[in-house]
Amino acid sequence: FELSLRFDTYRSEYQALLKGQRKYTVPLGTDPLGNIIWLDNSLNSFPERITSAENELTTLHQQQAAAQIEVEKPFPQEEELAEKSARLAELNAQLDVDEKNHEPEQDEEEQEDTPRRPSVLAALEEKSDKPEPVKPFRNYYDKDGDAR
Repeated sequence: FELSLRFDTYRSEYQALLKGQRKYTVPLGTDPLGNIIWLDNSLNSFPERITSAENELTTLHQQQAAAQIEVEKPFPQEEELAEKSARLAELNAQLDVDEKNHEPEQDEEEQEDTPRRPSVLAALEEKSDKPEPVKPFRNYYDKDGDAR
């Protein structure tokens, strides 16, 4: 492996960087003997890290196999889903036919019977045609034009 040093500005500390197939960082302090112990402990923990990674990989392979089995299982309510989907399509088709056969004249009569709400847009357009009179004011403190 390759050993290099760097300064981490975020943590404000020196670090030893162990480079092999992967990179591992070891924080360094001011004590040289303590730094050697940190490096030694980091190197001694590699077999445990490898075992842990292998166990995790085995677990992931088992989960993948279980997920693959679940994917290949047939959907238990597939027949019921197909029946209900066909019924839904039939009902939608009937609704479409009913809407097409509905006479538009009846809609107009129904609309005339229901009272219409006043249009806000029309009211705004009417106001925009007529400019509002501007009252003169004597100073900025007296905007209503009243003398104080």
